[in-house]
Amino acid sequence: MKKTGFYIIKDQFFEDMADPYLKGNKAENRPHYYCFEDTKEGIYWMIPLSSQIDKYKKIVKKKEKMKKPCDIIHIVTLDDSRESAFLIQDMFPVVESYIEREYTIAGNSLLLTSEHVVKEIERKAKKVMGMLKRGIKFTPTQPDSMAILKRLKEQKKE
Repeated sequence: MKKTGFYIIKDQFFEDMADPYLKGNKAENRPHYYCFEDTKEGIYWMIPLSSQIDKYKKIVKKKEKMKKPCDIIHIVTLDDSRESAFLIQDMFPVVESYIEREYTIAGNSLLLTSEHVVKEIERKAKKVMGMLKRGIKFTPTQPDSMAILKRLKEQKKE
């Protein structure tokens, strides 16, 4: 797996983890951004993307008006020239066996090529990860990433 790459997660993951708040997989068509790996466990942290830009821009603006940082969402124009919202608050762990394939456009792997954007998303993701580990919830419709992590670790032991 390439860090800063986009991947398609198998539908089986969403069936096995059965968290009602995981973003829909859209029949293995939703790209997920590979943010970082827990090398001790062989677990990859994925950030779902959304094309509902207006919805997420409103959330970002609302936070900014309140003079609060918006570390839970990052909106950027990707190399495919489309704006995408990285839903950092909805990131979740996955193991390689649940990765279907790289997300490609016309046979080319989509990568996040801007080092500045990569660093910014990683900074936000690490901050959000620390909060998730402390049990902080950002939205009522956020997946329980720590419960998924626990299940994945149990699966690895079997």
